[in-house]
Amino acid sequence: MLHAHYTAGSAVQAIKGLYSLQEALQEAGVKVGRNKKALCLWHSDRSPSMHVYREKVHCFACGRGGDAIDVFAAANGMETKDAVRALAARFGFQSGVPPGMQARIDRQRRRAQNERKEAQNIESAYWALCCLLHRLEESMSETLPDPEAMENDAARDAAAQIARLLTEVGAVLDGLASEKREVQRQALYIARERGLLT
Repeated sequence: MLHAHYTAGSAVQAIKGLYSLQEALQEAGVKVGRNKKALCLWHSDRSPSMHVYREKVHCFACGRGGDAIDVFAAANGMETKDAVRALAARFGFQSGVPPGMQARIDRQRRRAQNERKEAQNIESAYWALCCLLHRLEESMSETLPDPEAMENDAARDAAAQIARLLTEVGAVLDGLASEKREVQRQALYIARERGLLT
């Protein structure tokens, strides 16, 4: 039974502060695609139909979904209440907070918050660069079809610059869509360093 300071509701809130959706998906072995879709955990899914948002997932095929606790429960074949108990035990507050544990919980909470913020920054950068890529593709399609414009040095230079930016933005988007957080961090750093994000 949870300690008086950790009722079922407060245990859920405490777990959410320590355990992110990204951690739950990673532990469950769920691969999230570039389009933020993955194979559903609740039904036999042949093509990804589970949409991954910042703090929840939702499958548009079977209608199931939920937060990090629900993902943990589904991945481990548990009911949600059993998942709450298991995660509460993992984070050390099943029988109250033992001496010295509060500092650890606080560190884990801060780390989880930082990871959530970083994930949000990566996601925001991803969508911002998708928009930039679209605008660059439109600019390129407006520039290239005109053979007379391509005889002009300025037009050729502009087309070459757009082509370079298209390649650069595409490479950064691939990095942001990587499953490896270090690759995502590097891509975000490059995007900021090269002024691709406003």
